[in-house]
Amino acid sequence: MSAARANPMDLMAPPVAKTIQNRSLVIGLIFAVIALAGAFIRPDEFFRAYLLGYMCWLGVTLGSMAILMIRHLTGGGWGFVIRRIQGAAMRCLPLMALLFVPLLFGLPRLYIWARPLDAITDQHLREHLQDLTRSYLSVHGFIIRAVIYFAIWNALSFLLSKWSKEQDRPPVRDNSARFRVISGPGLILYAFTISFAAIDWVMSIDPS
Repeated sequence: MSAARANPMDLMAPPVAKTIQNRSLVIGLIFAVIALAGAFIRPDEFFRAYLLGYMCWLGVTLGSMAILMIRHLTGGGWGFVIRRIQGAAMRCLPLMALLFVPLLFGLPRLYIWARPLDAITDQHLREHLQDLTRSYLSVHGFIIRAVIYFAIWNALSFLLSKWSKEQDRPPVRDNSARFRVISGPGLILYAFTISFAAIDWVMSIDPS
């Protein structure tokens, strides 16, 4: 008995999905223009909203990578169906690194510690920030740590994607051992980096 050959067309999304994709792109472009206008009209509100939206989509991207690594460690068929979707979401990390750049232009509007200390009228807050900016919260340190976070996340994404593609091309090879070796340390690195990133990017809005 010969094995049944799958028709590639059977694996493609229906035409309505393409229609939804095109309309969503148009809507996205319209709201991107509106957001860009808001950046000049109401910059304080823009950067706060941008940070909120950014953290939401970064969570989807990094969460997909974390679930993928958990699946590689535990095995089983529970993540087999969604692994391609998670891989596609994970590979958006270079784009998320690029989308982080606008936040650097809004640092003084988002974070009080990024403003000149002379501009802070509250004496107690100014003294508190003097200690913090010397030890941890500084623009220079903020940028360096962000570079380290994205370097680790993109390195993990690159290796997971590279080995996944190797399994899709003949000769087929089993990279399960490789996946387990990278996923264990990868999950530990993920836990530390996402925790410190949340402190830097979200919690430090209120440094007290």
